[in-house]
Amino acid sequence: MMQSKSLSFRYYLSLVLLSLLVAVCDGFGGKNKKKEKEAAALAAEEAAAKEAVEEPFDGHVIFGMEISTKTLATSLTLAILVALFLLAESAIEKSSKSGKKVGHNPDAEGTVDVIIVGCGLPKKGMGWYHLIQLLDMPTANLRAVVEPFFMNPDLCKDPPKSWIKFVQELQAKGVECVASVDDLSPFDATKKTAALVAGRTHDNPKLFSQCIAKGCNVIYLEKPGAPSVAALEEMKAEAVKEGVKVYIGYNKNVTPYVQNALKVAETTPNAHVFFCHNNSYKQKDLPEVFTRNSEGMLKNMAIHELALLVTFFDVKVDTIDKFKVNTSKLFSEKLSIWKPGTNLPNPEYLTDFSRVAFKITTKAGRNVSVMADRCGGNVSFAVVKDEHGKEVQKFEFPTEEAAKEIEKKVAADPDIMPYFLVQSDDYLELKNRVIDAILADKEPKGIATIDVAIEALKLAEYGTEELNKALSVE
Repeated sequence: MMQSKSLSFRYYLSLVLLSLLVAVCDGFGGKNKKKEKEAAALAAEEAAAKEAVEEPFDGHVIFGMEISTKTLATSLTLAILVALFLLAESAIEKSSKSGKKVGHNPDAEGTVDVIIVGCGLPKKGMGWYHLIQLLDMPTANLRAVVEPFFMNPDLCKDPPKSWIKFVQELQAKGVECVASVDDLSPFDATKKTAALVAGRTHDNPKLFSQCIAKGCNVIYLEKPGAPSVAALEEMKAEAVKEGVKVYIGYNKNVTPYVQNALKVAETTPNAHVFFCHNNSYKQKDLPEVFTRNSEGMLKNMAIHELALLVTFFDVKVDTIDKFKVNTSKLFSEKLSIWKPGTNLPNPEYLTDFSRVAFKITTKAGRNVSVMADRCGGNVSFAVVKDEHGKEVQKFEFPTEEAAKEIEKKVAADPDIMPYFLVQSDDYLELKNRVIDAILADKEPKGIATIDVAIEALKLAEYGTEELNKALSVE
């Protein structure tokens, strides 16, 4: 409302200035005509003036004040420039306000404009699932979707029918669908715009920079954010320079089973917490999984647990005393798999871990363990043990009752990624906290920052080296 009043004031002020200028200029014109008519009389007066000791006044009388012609010309020039500037600024802001409304919820008050960058296919892409949730969030206006692959005819000449149908549905809701951030229509200057970047990890740094250049105020970046520590540090520097806030989508920071385990650990002397993260892929799915998540298991699946270690256990590369790998094949396995789409005589192979398990002891004496298994099922858990190794309490996620409900949903819709349904509440909680914080102009509680992401990525690179030393390819 204040912006609207300011706009009107500047607009009318500029009109008043121009009106005054016109009036003054008309006055000059009238005086000049009068002088022409009285030329003869003035000639006689000029002769008398030459004899006068005092030089004649070269200027004009305005509102009873004598102003020299030079001073008046300078003042008029400055006034015209000021008036034109105010009119131009006013026109730009009015154009921004009266432009085409974009998004599925553009008229609602108390909303943040959100763009999804890197959507992926329906039921397969992380960006897609975020998008589906945003459509139901009253505090969000899903303004646009940027999909660099499926929306680009040069890269994807024959988009899947599911994608074409999805785009048509979004456009019918008023949502822009484009191939590049640069193709987006101008943002609404009266609102904040957040970008949720969920592209492939190696694409994220470029997409991140494009979002900042376009004018996004906040960026929600899917983990791990970038393929390397160096790239993520460059992204942080760019965001700081431009005053853009960045949050990372580490959903384990807010999930109940982790929070419950941390509470028990706080009251257990010398507690040892064991985090187990499972996915429900089958062995036959691993070639596609390795290809899609080419950054590696620790930078992808297990990065959530590494972020927990950084945030709650003060685990950083320079605080580690011991990093012990459980080399039993039941807990850790390193595979080299034929890359889909490559053929003889020039086949390509991908090497990564199907599962890993390790224990970290910090220089301060704290113990924490992590296990991640791509084919371990839908249930993840956290176990708290005492200083003697005895189990104090175990927290599972999802619960047995919730797991049964998820199984029913997966059976009814076998095309959807099961982990979307498993972690759905956490994804929603993260976005609600970020958007509520944007509206309140505060920092969101419990959301990982880019600094946490950098330390987690350092841990991932360190841990990958240690695992490669300890494990051989199967």
